[in-house]
Amino acid sequence: MFNPELCRNESEVESKLIVQYLLPELGYTADTWHQEVAVGSIRLDFLAFAAQVVPFVLDANSPLSVVMEAKHPKQNLNNHVYRLKHYLTSLNVRYGLLTNGKEIRIYQKVKDDIQLVFQCSGKDVEIKIDKIKGLIGRDSLIDNSVAKIPENNQIPETKRQHYMKTIAIYHNKR
Repeated sequence: MFNPELCRNESEVESKLIVQYLLPELGYTADTWHQEVAVGSIRLDFLAFAAQVVPFVLDANSPLSVVMEAKHPKQNLNNHVYRLKHYLTSLNVRYGLLTNGKEIRIYQKVKDDIQLVFQCSGKDVEIKIDKIKGLIGRDSLIDNSVAKIPENNQIPETKRQHYMKTIAIYHNKR
């Protein structure tokens, strides 16, 4: 049970709303989400994956992730929409959740812009959880993506244009 009145700062919005309530309710297990993810100059509060594929690629053919941004309960969410738009469009992530605990918003990337697709108060999150699951729940994202994969299970290589390089460095001191 989530009570927005128990969130006194951004850290409590992250821990009490996102980690303890939303991620488990939406079907994300500890191995399917990451906190404080840095991608270039972008630092995301949370990045949750419906399906993790190695190598890690965020492009138009991999809409299986959700960015979640938490703000202080006294912050006006309108002041953070532009930054969320930058995150979603730069990283090619389909959905973003923006919350200050008192309000929850879900935005969807549409081409080079985002649009609000869901909004509710923090105290109504339990009543509206099925609607949230339908948009950004792990099972819902997986089901929606399976319907878009061609019958031969091949994604045309011409569509994968933006690759993110993964570089591993290993130093073994002896």
